[in-house]
Amino acid sequence: MRICYLGRSIKQEKAHFIFRLQPASPVNEKQSLPRHAPSWQPISSLSSSHQSHPAISLSLLQFNKHQQAVAMWEHLSLDLLAHVFSFLPPDSVARAMAACKHWLECARSRSPPSCQPPWLVALPARAARGRPSCYAHDSALNRWHALPLDFFPCPLRLVAPVGSSLLCKLAASSDLRLVLLNPFTRQLRNLPDLTMPRRNPAVGIVVRSEDATNDSSSSFSVIVAGGASGSCYEPTVEMYDAGPGGWSLVGPMPVEFAVRLTVWTPNESVHALDGAMYWMTSARAYSVMGFDLGRRAWREVKAPMADRLEWAALVRRPSGKLGLVGGDGDGQGTVWELIEEDKWVAVGRVPAELGRRFWGRSKSAATRCVGGEEAVYLFRDLGSEMLVWRESSSSQIKKKKQGEETWEWRLVHGRCCMPNIPIKAALLHPTLSRSSFPASL
Repeated sequence: MRICYLGRSIKQEKAHFIFRLQPASPVNEKQSLPRHAPSWQPISSLSSSHQSHPAISLSLLQFNKHQQAVAMWEHLSLDLLAHVFSFLPPDSVARAMAACKHWLECARSRSPPSCQPPWLVALPARAARGRPSCYAHDSALNRWHALPLDFFPCPLRLVAPVGSSLLCKLAASSDLRLVLLNPFTRQLRNLPDLTMPRRNPAVGIVVRSEDATNDSSSSFSVIVAGGASGSCYEPTVEMYDAGPGGWSLVGPMPVEFAVRLTVWTPNESVHALDGAMYWMTSARAYSVMGFDLGRRAWREVKAPMADRLEWAALVRRPSGKLGLVGGDGDGQGTVWELIEEDKWVAVGRVPAELGRRFWGRSKSAATRCVGGEEAVYLFRDLGSEMLVWRESSSSQIKKKKQGEETWEWRLVHGRCCMPNIPIKAALLHPTLSRSSFPASL
């Protein structure tokens, strides 16, 4: 059930919008008020001759209901109004913020869990011409947005999503320097420096969501493993906790794992339900490095079809378990789920027709993947088509037989009129609430 706006701005009133549930008939503004009736005169003050005219009485009755609805929306509590806003896409919330001070305060100070599907947010993976920008795809409306990053002078590279924000690193720094960014509210905070300089370490994010009513951008931890320090590799792990703030040394790690995470990982991690952080490595054959956060223990998980995969990435499945998306040189793509210690089971495959259209004659090794519990995106660059795997709509699910797969693949157009530049992408629920962004780190 989707909520839409009806109504126009009225200078004499504070609230300018009225919500109605679809389906709704179009509003004819010319017939909303009688031509000869005073604009703001209540029905009770009209003469009996006016009230006896059916058309005038009906129009005035509709207008009186309109005024009552406006008054109702003016006096809604911020929490209840924020719950209504959670059903709206961000562009509709932005228009609601311009309606009145009450709605503006609500949108800026409240950030309830969104009922909208996540957006794909992408940053260039290398230096690009023109001003730095962040590109966001609204999956509900199939629309791209360009968000300028001119409020921060240095180029950034995306690391991972953190709630409704992005964890990025400074591209110009050889050592790892991290910043937290919300491109929708144009807010940015620098994280403290690590306890020791590291070049190209593996980075992972742990989001704590005990309180589901609050945004998780201020409740997270950053895990940094391996990396090069001086002329050697750093076989240690350190962690940043956004609660107390500051970095702390967690413990040692095998030197072999430190080398592989420094040289052979694309820095895409998954925190699974089993309490472990996982990274994909491509040394010789694809494999998965796992770090148990509770026991501080490392282990290696064999990837399915490890010696045949040309591209692979880790995702978090709706069950909370670890998922792997990969394909070989035959233009095929498969989604696996880790059900036991080293046992993978296939849960989805790219249809052959869509696979031929998506990959065509291009090299499948250039395929990139980003995914989460609600969707999986396959892409090559910003300007090309993307292949999306997500849950079917409610109407389609009802038509399916019980036990049948309810996720479907479909193609999505890339950012039009843009060069085919490589990108690093993430899935997140955008928010326009400035209060959800941490005041300090």
